[in-house]
Amino acid sequence: MIGRLWRLTRGQVRVRITGASLPRFLNLCAFHSLTLRRMKRTAWNEMYATMSIADFRALRRYMGRTGCRVHIVRRRGAPFLAARLRPRWALWGGFLLLALTWWVLCTRVWAIETQISPALSEAEILSQLEDMGVHIGAPISSIDTHRIRWRILQLQPNMTYFALNIRGNSVTVLASGDDPPTALFDQDAVTKVVAARDGVIKNVHALDGQAVVQAGDAVKTGDTLISGLVPPTREEGDYHLAHAHGEVEAYTLRTADAARALHVEEKVYTGKVRRQYALAIGNKRLNLYIGSGIAGGTCDKITEEKVLRLSDSVVFPVSLIVQTYVFYERLPAEQTADQVRVDMISRALGSIAADMDGMVTDHSETLSEENGAAVLRMSVHAIEQIGVEALDDSEIPPPEPEADEAVPP
Repeated sequence: MIGRLWRLTRGQVRVRITGASLPRFLNLCAFHSLTLRRMKRTAWNEMYATMSIADFRALRRYMGRTGCRVHIVRRRGAPFLAARLRPRWALWGGFLLLALTWWVLCTRVWAIETQISPALSEAEILSQLEDMGVHIGAPISSIDTHRIRWRILQLQPNMTYFALNIRGNSVTVLASGDDPPTALFDQDAVTKVVAARDGVIKNVHALDGQAVVQAGDAVKTGDTLISGLVPPTREEGDYHLAHAHGEVEAYTLRTADAARALHVEEKVYTGKVRRQYALAIGNKRLNLYIGSGIAGGTCDKITEEKVLRLSDSVVFPVSLIVQTYVFYERLPAEQTADQVRVDMISRALGSIAADMDGMVTDHSETLSEENGAAVLRMSVHAIEQIGVEALDDSEIPPPEPEADEAVPP
């Protein structure tokens, strides 16, 4: 199979040999190492054979000695195909354009996908990557992933992981991080733990400092729970200042008020749908519609982008953008307080739970209709951690004066 492909690449001809001296012709070919294949004798003075182009050209020098004549009946192989296609400039131009397109596709970045944690700013990271040369149309050979990773981790102090993966002509940005840390006091600073809100103490766990409240005590916002002034622990000991910290759980009461209009408008779709198409080539956009992309009237706008790709890693810098407008009308509708009760309670509880470090234990609510609106008043009982650190301005008390010894009369 490989030998046949190689012979077709070099080119071969099928010839018809005629003459009274066919044995003499064969002896001449054997003497000069001219290879004949697929020989077939059809008459005493006629035969057919296949030979390469090089052997056929060499044969022409010896034909006068054989008394035979050779005629080409068929040509096969790449040289003859190239000769037939040589005048077709449009075809060769198409091949050249295809090769150039393939080179541009494989050597430049044409797709950037992101998997970035919500705690990080995606727009900021992409802007920084663009400044480092990672953008649509950038040469892949110029992207140094190790240098970019080191630089990005410097620019994003909250980032815990970053990776830049290149597959084909697409780049995937992977990044995760934590929320910015809250301001912390110096570990050598004298601090105390105060109440962040009103409550009744459930338990106190002082890791450092002196607890000044106990279970069952009622505290208000700002009251000291754990003091940074620690009294002596032995008879001749001294007071000392500490960086107080710990956890203080308390029973708390939170309230929430919410209102929702009962006279609303509902969407009723009319069945009218309008579509607009656009082509995105690299960073350029070509609108295939007349006018702007703003549709008149009330409608939902749905945008889809269909990227032309050969595989997951080879992407063409061309995408079709489809903008679909689904039109609707707003019609008035009436609701009752009972219909919105569950949703209002769920939203209020979710808002309160998101703002606490603890859990909800019980809640009670009242729902009424006032001036065309549903009014919710909710009371939430919870157990939460209310201790927060604050600077402590306590000072070590001066030592008590020693009593003078009594002098006997």
